[in-house]
Amino acid sequence: MSSVKQLVVVIAMLLLAVFVSACATVNPQAQVKTVTLAKTGETVYLFHGGNKLAKEEFCLNDLVPVYRFYYHFNNITQRSEEGTVKITGYEGDHFIKGVVVEGRIRNGDIAIKHSGATSCMIIVPESERE
Repeated sequence: MSSVKQLVVVIAMLLLAVFVSACATVNPQAQVKTVTLAKTGETVYLFHGGNKLAKEEFCLNDLVPVYRFYYHFNNITQRSEEGTVKITGYEGDHFIKGVVVEGRIRNGDIAIKHSGATSCMIIVPESERE
């Protein structure tokens, strides 16, 4: 009976070695990082989620600065102004349509009015993507 236990242990260890080596030999898949940018003259949408205050503060023909936020390990947030968007209209209940006047704006950047009370997330439509 002792030899049967030893045989089972040896087979289990061999199988474990095979499984571990099989995981190590699989090549990692290439990670594709796409950065979605909108350049001067391209259309973007500002998502406000149906906030009535946003519809009141973001008026037609307003020039709104757009910021990119950088988050650090110790919860210190820095932001940099990346460009300006001119409000051109409203799209449904949740979006404001705008045109990039200056800068290069990414998907996920934040448009903030100078009062700071309201902000909108930038969405670059599929047709405008690089």
